[in-house]
Amino acid sequence: MDNSNFTSDTLFKIYDDTPTETDPFCNYTEYDNFNESYSEVIPTFFFRDKKCSIKPSSYEKKKLRYFYNITGLLLSAKFIIEISIFLLFSIITFLISFSFTSSLSLYYSSFSDYTIQYSFKTISLIISTLSVFFAGCRYSSLKPADLIKSKVKLKTEDVIIFFMAALFVISIQNICNMSFSYLTGDYNSYGLHLKKDILHIVSAAIYTCIVIPVSDGLIFRGIMLKNLSRVSQHFGIIMTSILCALSTVRFQNIIPAFLLSLLMAKLTVKCNSVTPSIIINIITNISSMIISVYGIYAWNSDTTITKLWTAITFITGGFFAAVSILKYPLPKSNKLQKKRTLPLFLTSVFILLIFILYITAASANLLKSLYL
Repeated sequence: MDNSNFTSDTLFKIYDDTPTETDPFCNYTEYDNFNESYSEVIPTFFFRDKKCSIKPSSYEKKKLRYFYNITGLLLSAKFIIEISIFLLFSIITFLISFSFTSSLSLYYSSFSDYTIQYSFKTISLIISTLSVFFAGCRYSSLKPADLIKSKVKLKTEDVIIFFMAALFVISIQNICNMSFSYLTGDYNSYGLHLKKDILHIVSAAIYTCIVIPVSDGLIFRGIMLKNLSRVSQHFGIIMTSILCALSTVRFQNIIPAFLLSLLMAKLTVKCNSVTPSIIINIITNISSMIISVYGIYAWNSDTTITKLWTAITFITGGFFAAVSILKYPLPKSNKLQKKRTLPLFLTSVFILLIFILYITAASANLLKSLYL
């Protein structure tokens, strides 16, 4: 082979995606107790016997844009699937209502019933999550088991730190909801609409405590985090958390959702699996649900007890959140990684599309809360 034509592109074509610990994108600044390279999960770009150039080659750009676009495309598909199911549900409800009563009373009552809403959201989220997760694994060359099976056992102290830090984030979410009430005149703790009805509470608990944590774990801390961490874990964790926060399409939830995703993404990286983060998220949400339900039955309102719970977890959880920042800092990106992340990310068409969809939906929700 003519060495004069032996470019970085040629190296990629020969050793395409072969994992190696000498990879300059191996993220050697990872946590000390995270011994496995991401190359064990997603084969990373690398160079053999040749210094990596500052600017990415055309082949690198093509490969990286593929994974960035896959991320945007999958999230867009998830968004569209959920909207489509909502429209289908609306049409079916309308037809049933009109055929039985010749009026829209049943139609309107169905959409005002929170039990029905939680049930519908649960079905919609399960369908969209499973569709996107398995499609994401297929087109990202990932095995579902590799994302789910945990290879690192958490110590008891780690579980306590992540759990308490997560409760701190929930307290911030409650504070954001309280603050938002000054604009809308309506406050519901933890974003829930609970009442003394077992069926209603069960449907809300299934959706909030199980379906949402599993969905966020598989999609954001699974497919999205792996794809966006292809070059840099720092970039992957930050950008995944931003996308997860925007996916709530509620401005009052963006900050707490970002912080919680940041925490859960660091836990995922530490354990090289989505399972621990899903479990911690489920336990955290169950704790908050128990407080809300207790408030309804013991105090006839979940607002009072939630305010007290928020104050306690904000103080105690804040301490553990500070510990988590010191003990589990974000990995750092070097110059080579920075050239291959944000500049290429922002030129990916489907990434721009999902940002537009999320911001549009969030703006619509804000206007609805303020004026309807």
